[in-house]
Amino acid sequence: MWDTGYVLLRPHSMPGGAVHWPLWTPYELYGQVDHFYGWPAWESNDGFTGAQGWLNAIETAGYLWYLWIVYTKGVVAPKVKGRGAPSEGSAVGKVLGWWGLTMAREVKGRDGAVAALVGFTVAVMTLSKTVLYCEYLPCMVISFLTVHGRIAKK
Repeated sequence: MWDTGYVLLRPHSMPGGAVHWPLWTPYELYGQVDHFYGWPAWESNDGFTGAQGWLNAIETAGYLWYLWIVYTKGVVAPKVKGRGAPSEGSAVGKVLGWWGLTMAREVKGRDGAVAALVGFTVAVMTLSKTVLYCEYLPCMVISFLTVHGRIAKK
């Protein structure tokens, strides 16, 4: 959410912007290394980073919606612990146990169907963004190397 806020509030979140300090101060250095987050992309009207930010916002909202459904409409399954849940004796288990996060939950009926659909949809979004980054990665690396003079310009 921190990254999404930075991207969607550009140029105000960028160095010299009204909301840059103190929340997004580390991005000043990051924007010098990764030009998609810095001034070069902003000034060239490159829309990739903004589109990525909007997809992140939608994806995060979807995951929050899924969790809201599970924890407001679901019931704790009797005597079943969630897979991968920390043991109740551990410090993490005690803290998470206060919120009921160490036990499996069941959501039935229409609410369960909506939760499954939302969860599946945002998982596909996550996968598609990963594939997009993998496809886009070679272009980003070449751009970085070219900008920093590591590839000879013809």
